[in-house]
Amino acid sequence: MFYVGFHWLHRETMSTVDTPVVIIGAGPAGLTAARVLTELDIDYMLLSREKEPGVNKACAGFIPSGALRDFNIDTLPGAHPVTTVRMKFPRQDMQTVEFGAKVGVNVSRANLGMTMLKYVGIGSGEMRLQTEVGHVSVKQSGCELTLHKHGQSEKLTSEIVIDASGVNPVSLKTVQLRERLPDHLMGYTAQYQMRRPSSMDALNGVNDFYYGSDFSPNGYAWVFPRGHDIAVGTGGLLRLFKEEKKCMFDYIYHLITHDDSAKATLENSEVIKRESALVPLAGVVQPSFTDRLMLAGDAAAQCCPITGEGIHYSMIGGELAAQTAAHAVKKQDYSAQILSRYEKDWIKAIGSNLKWGRWLQKKMVESTFGGLGTSLIGSDRSCRIVAEMLVGARSVRSTLLAAAPTYMAKKLRR
Repeated sequence: MFYVGFHWLHRETMSTVDTPVVIIGAGPAGLTAARVLTELDIDYMLLSREKEPGVNKACAGFIPSGALRDFNIDTLPGAHPVTTVRMKFPRQDMQTVEFGAKVGVNVSRANLGMTMLKYVGIGSGEMRLQTEVGHVSVKQSGCELTLHKHGQSEKLTSEIVIDASGVNPVSLKTVQLRERLPDHLMGYTAQYQMRRPSSMDALNGVNDFYYGSDFSPNGYAWVFPRGHDIAVGTGGLLRLFKEEKKCMFDYIYHLITHDDSAKATLENSEVIKRESALVPLAGVVQPSFTDRLMLAGDAAAQCCPITGEGIHYSMIGGELAAQTAAHAVKKQDYSAQILSRYEKDWIKAIGSNLKWGRWLQKKMVESTFGGLGTSLIGSDRSCRIVAEMLVGARSVRSTLLAAAPTYMAKKLRR
């Protein structure tokens, strides 16, 4: 663990800066950070290379009820409530868990992005869409960014940067904070956006998860409906996909042509878009800050390694980064010492799920997973517990202790 250290940053700053805070990226982390800074009346500038936030993001689009509640987005337009989870494990029939109430929603990332953009509101910030950040320089006197838009370049200066630009953060190209995540800590997802004929009934309420080597190398495949639109995808560790030397979309093709449940759900549906994305599945990655710089969302690997869910985690990361930035601006101190509270706060909030998610992910890849795997899916009760984890209603640690108490008791005593 290392970070570049500048001393007395609160005394030696740029005489003038264009804005106190720059946010890079208009995903859940970046837009949440912007919303919080607006509420705190802190000037900022948000930069995004996209014209419409989220429109090109490959994502299954499930948001747990906890995120809807915590960030007051329960009235999200275009959201489709989820009340049931179905899980298919190797050599087993489909397991159905009905919750009897909404546990989350499925939504397109384009709808989520535009809604979050509206929630930011009008206030202390400025947004520049279709703007590419090419270079980030963090110096003792402040931050300088090179921006590109429509063939034109310009410089932008700030006191702090919140980098929420994605799994390969743009700031790490020039700032020696940490290395890029290796393949064994990186996930890869492939997805079809499919559309059901309008003459057929809309699909809602049931999210399907498929486990086993037919559908993914040690990950899972999914079918998440949004009325007449359906997200159908697969994901797993990048290292394993490379070792398999098999096209990711072949797993999806196998799912939609060989599994009876998927075939029934997707009957007469057409593929309207193919997409793929890298996903951080690394657990707790440190450091996530240095002088004048904080990483948030996928840039800080704030994504659960066992479920792949990152929207809620990214919102939390963006919120805490913005609160820390506001504190630094008010104190006029932008040192790593001041920004260190950000990492402490997000690890306290979500670190346990990332840690235990990474532990369980490693066990699933190992050949010794058998005993634990049997405990996790060996009964209706344990299947319900796992389903609660998948929808964000139960923590990973709680899932392990409840579904495999004997196994976990032995591990925790060691």
